Amino acid sequence: MRLRSLLSSLRVQLAIAIVAVVALTLVLAFVAVYRATRANAKGRIDHELAGQVAEWHEFSSGKNLSTPKAVERVARSFIRSQTYHPESRIFVIDVNGVGPVTNHPAIVTAERAREDRGDEAREGRGDGLLDSPSGLATVEAEQAGRLRVETHPIVRDGRTIATLRVADPLSNFDRDQAGLQRNFVIVGLLAVVLALVVAAGMAVLIAAPLRRITRVAADVDAGDLDHRVHMEGRGEIASLGRSFDRMLDRLKHAFGRQREFVSDASHELRTPLTVMKAQVELLRGETDERAREEGLRTLLRHLDAMDRLVADLLTLAGADSSRLIEPQWIDLSLLLEDTARDLPLFGERDYRVENAEGFLYADLDRVTQVLRNLIRNAVNHTSDGDAIAVGVEVRGDEVEFAVSDTGPGIQADQLERIFERFHRTDASRARDRGGSGLGLPIARVLVEAHGGRIWAESEPGKGATVGFTIPGYRRTRGSSRAALRDAAGNGGPRRAPLPPPAGPAGRV
Repeated sequence: MRLRSLLSSLRVQLAIAIVAVVALTLVLAFVAVYRATRANAKGRIDHELAGQVAEWHEFSSGKNLSTPKAVERVARSFIRSQTYHPESRIFVIDVNGVGPVTNHPAIVTAERAREDRGDEAREGRGDGLLDSPSGLATVEAEQAGRLRVETHPIVRDGRTIATLRVADPLSNFDRDQAGLQRNFVIVGLLAVVLALVVAAGMAVLIAAPLRRITRVAADVDAGDLDHRVHMEGRGEIASLGRSFDRMLDRLKHAFGRQREFVSDASHELRTPLTVMKAQVELLRGETDERAREEGLRTLLRHLDAMDRLVADLLTLAGADSSRLIEPQWIDLSLLLEDTARDLPLFGERDYRVENAEGFLYADLDRVTQVLRNLIRNAVNHTSDGDAIAVGVEVRGDEVEFAVSDTGPGIQADQLERIFERFHRTDASRARDRGGSGLGLPIARVLVEAHGGRIWAESEPGKGATVGFTIPGYRRTRGSSRAALRDAAGNGGPRRAPLPPPAGPAGRV
């Protein structure tokens, strides 16, 4: 169990992998070098032996080889002439009817003695010096050990009169090969030990940042979102560490927003519930019919406010859903006409609506909801007779909408915060008017779901403007006429007029 746990360690796995690669590389290098040196040395010996046969033909050319005695004389003369060759080289010229002529008689005597002993185990095998087959062969001699032999018949007038054998002992060759093996084993072991040390160090260095990420991940799993990896440098692991830190930042922010959202939502729901509970308690003992009717109207108004709040919460809860919007081609001019017609339902203001031609690929209900939230927000921060303008401008392939009012405006430090959930620039005033603090956050979610952006501009005392863009504009109907007809119907993207607000809403 402990071995399994040790082998599961990344550092151990890296060290084993590096050592295995080094060991495999050494083995392959040894095999390649060993075979190459062996082949080269063997080829050199074979070339020299073949050269000796060529020397014999050159030496014996024109010589008298008519009788065995003449062949013997030529053979002895040839062997005496080979003084510039290594003393270990063996020459054996076996003359028919005379016997072998050699520069190493002891070896030949020992070989003939072995033949005379009748070594049945070796008989007919052709692995001795005196019975080696024609051509190149490796044989075993009684006193010389392993030999590389070139055997060549000497032919005269169509008949074999003698056999030339030239041999080189392979003892030096075998000794060199054994030394090569020994050196490779020693060097290989040292290389493996060195590779193990280096691999252990490299594994520690490579695994260190990963272990740091693991420790931070364990802290996060325990609920601590404040720790960070703080990875510096370049490379994949450093990039992973920085991505991990960014993920933790977003996660911490999301958890914080979630806690704030739950706290604010529970607070917003608790207030109308408390009022409704008190209203029900009053109605239980109320005997006056008019007072009961007034209490019921108050109760229904609070129920409507809760219904809107719950709907807004559900919209925000589904902000990450891919089904938040269902875009289709809508007629931009008809959308603005419907908006202008429904504006008086929000309250007595001086409304102005610009018009524009073309088609927009967007969710009609969601774009209408964004405009309604911005208009209601402007109404809640203006008084009777103040001006509210709905502007529209085509910018390339996107449409820019803007809702402006002549109210008191927004402080500079509040321009970004008005899009936060449950934030109000004037909390008491907004609550008195029924604001939930979700209008602008919902507008931002819906605009961003379309791939657009939303912003606010204001100069205190001179009103405010909230604008947003929606991409997907075309001057003509676009490629899908059927989709456009489904969206627009026979009369464009008309819907039932917006229901009148149950009560003034506050700026979010």
